[in-house]
Amino acid sequence: MDDVMDERLPEQEIWVKAVVARQNESRWRVTDGSSTFEVHVEKDALDRLKRENLKITRGNILRIRYYIRQSVKNHDLSSQYVVTEILEIKKRMKQIEMPWTIQ
Repeated sequence: MDDVMDERLPEQEIWVKAVVARQNESRWRVTDGSSTFEVHVEKDALDRLKRENLKITRGNILRIRYYIRQSVKNHDLSSQYVVTEILEIKKRMKQIEMPWTIQ
């Protein structure tokens, strides 16, 4: 008999930086400063961004609420990070054009 487990771990909060975040897609790549990983953003969180006309772009820093869904099947362990809510967004800084040229 195969060893099968599917468990939702308790929700947590973390600051992450967006590496790849497309507005209408639920799979984003983020970094916590030491690791880069993929997160799945729930439909409710994406809908809220759309309703509030908020755009997540590369370089934005986000405080997210998430949980980890862990599964074991045939002795293979997998973890999926699932974002339930985006709590805060810090937009990346933009470089401004200077009205002169340096020679």
